[in-house]
Amino acid sequence: MTPQDSLILIVDDTQANLHLLSRVLDKSGFRYVEATNGKDAIEAAKKHEPDLILLDIMMPDMNGFDVIKKLKSIPEVSDIPVILLSSLTDTVDKVKAFKVGGVDYITKPFQKEETLARINAHLQIRFLQKQLNQRITILREREVELSRLNKKKDDLVRTVSHDIKNPLTGIIGLVKLLKDSDKVTEEERKQMLSVIEESGANLLNLVREVLDRESKKAHSEELDYETVSVKAIIERVIAMNKAKAIVKNINLNYSISPKDLTAEVDQNKIEIAVNNLVSNALKFTPTGGNVVVEVASEQPQIYINVTDSGIGIPEKMQPDLFKNNDYSREGTSGELGTGLGLDIVQLYVELHGGNVSVESELDKGTTFYLKIPQNRMEK
Repeated sequence: MTPQDSLILIVDDTQANLHLLSRVLDKSGFRYVEATNGKDAIEAAKKHEPDLILLDIMMPDMNGFDVIKKLKSIPEVSDIPVILLSSLTDTVDKVKAFKVGGVDYITKPFQKEETLARINAHLQIRFLQKQLNQRITILREREVELSRLNKKKDDLVRTVSHDIKNPLTGIIGLVKLLKDSDKVTEEERKQMLSVIEESGANLLNLVREVLDRESKKAHSEELDYETVSVKAIIERVIAMNKAKAIVKNINLNYSISPKDLTAEVDQNKIEIAVNNLVSNALKFTPTGGNVVVEVASEQPQIYINVTDSGIGIPEKMQPDLFKNNDYSREGTSGELGTGLGLDIVQLYVELHGGNVSVESELDKGTTFYLKIPQNRMEK
């Protein structure tokens, strides 16, 4: 820090004192501005935001004590150090100067060397305080960013783990069936192995794509728009969950109209949303039941409905269904899981400008309704 880096406000109603102080500062290389009364001093402080104020106590209308009190009430200038100048030598006056917020007290007539020494000392303190405040601000910003990144990591881990849990359960179930059953024909064995291979490949691709795309984004709330085949998304979700459907003997089907329907969406996020709903539907549907994904288009919206013939959702759970779930609910075959992942579904659908709703009846089934804009311009 050099004198040229600092700006000092001199406040004194006596021209001779102003002249003397300005000469001392000028010869030492300091920049300065002047004021001759309390009101002008306050305005100058707000306008120039000096690094230090040299303030006379004995002034008409508004004395130095009143000026410093006013300055301390103004947030943008409240931290500027003030050195009070006065011919008052009583201890009580000096104590009062410190009580109202002054950082130092110089008695008139002042000595040049002493005055410069005090000015340099408080400017150095001011400089160090600014550095400290900047570092505190940087640390706080980093703390916020770290917290955001940790939340993003937690959300991503939770999303991916939930997205693959039920399909993996199905794959493991098929492997166990192949291992333990003597009644599986060669044709059935080949079909099961094909389903395992297809489901595993799709799960691997989904995880890889999600991790790759999310790692390139600053925020998990960003969307990577592209024009995609809606049929391809649904078929991929069906393929990932086919193993689970076979193990539980559930009819898993889909319909889409028109078949060549396309949409401008973030493919991974829509796929994750639909997959969450399908895997949940399989989880809460008893053996021999049905799960159907129906897709329809009504410009400018696309409607995706996931319907199951499962156990339904208790009424008491429905108000908080799309919040971050901390409870576990056992599936119809004893499947365990932390929450339903429906907060992720809602997040991804709403990021597209759409909405999600549900209708459910105990022991009869549930339907989730997704509505999303077909094009990002319709969002």
